Amino acid sequence: MKIAHVVTYVSPDGAFGGPVRVALGQAAELASRGHDVTVFAASPDKAPKVVEQDGYRLLLFPARRVHRRLGFAGMRADGLTRALRASLPALDLVHVHLARDLVTLPAARVVRKAGVRLVVQPHGMIDRSQNPLAIPIDRWETKPSLSAAAAVLTLTAQEKADIRSIVPEAEVRSIGNGIKVGVVPPYEGREGGIVFLARLHPRKRPLVFVEAAVDVLERHPDERFILAGPDEGEGEKVAQMIEQAGLGDRITWVGPIEPGQTDALLRNAKAFVLPSFGEVFPMTVLESFSAGTPVITTSSLGIADRCKHYSAAIVTDGSVTAIAEAIELVLSSTEQVVALREGARRFIESDLSIESVVDRLLEIYESRDEQREKINA
Repeated sequence: MKIAHVVTYVSPDGAFGGPVRVALGQAAELASRGHDVTVFAASPDKAPKVVEQDGYRLLLFPARRVHRRLGFAGMRADGLTRALRASLPALDLVHVHLARDLVTLPAARVVRKAGVRLVVQPHGMIDRSQNPLAIPIDRWETKPSLSAAAAVLTLTAQEKADIRSIVPEAEVRSIGNGIKVGVVPPYEGREGGIVFLARLHPRKRPLVFVEAAVDVLERHPDERFILAGPDEGEGEKVAQMIEQAGLGDRITWVGPIEPGQTDALLRNAKAFVLPSFGEVFPMTVLESFSAGTPVITTSSLGIADRCKHYSAAIVTDGSVTAIAEAIELVLSSTEQVVALREGARRFIESDLSIESVVDRLLEIYESRDEQREKINA
């Protein structure tokens, strides 16, 4: 098959996070099976760029921000839309990693208007929004694309309900995120400390991580805590909290890191902490599982119940106290570390391999809804 993927933004610092890692992981696995795959994305580059990697083409187009306060939602890449439109006659299917933004919504529009088979995957980014801007956007862009899609890929039951609340007739299909199953690195001798790897955004709750770090350091004064990720609103507060605690030598914010560096960071970490609320299926959790790094997260995680089922992570209520206690448990109990690593391995092998995810993806790509095709004809 000739397949295109569209994702909002690809940059050296990995600022757009999980959806990019999912899209590129799917593209690589599809290409390894002989499919012709091209990924379209906006980027910080000043001119269009073509990258050949992992068997697929990555086409990058200069991004332009309509309004900085809108973040990624206010970013557009007209060159991407034009290039995608020109490529449509040669494509069998376009898979759009959909968000309420000015990159993926126009891309989905040109695909549906051309009558090319469309699959969309919102990654939890299309929810029941209270933002007044979402009303016209959904009416003119989001709803038509969800309605026209041959499949809307959802990660959790909550995401499925959110999509149904916007477009009841959407062709929802369940799929997970996946990761390569490899050799789990050893845990002994790790010196990378306790890691927070995410955007410094209020929803990610980096301040809770810092508060928990301050608490734990009272009893483990030689431990290290690292925050890695771009500032999206909480950076100044994080820096101030670290300075006020007088722990700048123990708690460090290193800023954004390149996607290629995240694996090394996690493989050397003693624990990965994700204190955020409202996460759906974060790739950093899967990457930590693969790295054999104990995961500490919250009960609002979309896969929290499955993490509990496999004993793959310590699931907390998200409070500073609970997260601090979980960190101390990992630091003090070899048995707990062994159990978490074994549980994570079981979870990956049973549910989270990229091979099984792409098996499911190809089933969806190749399935045909005759009634929908008659309607769209």
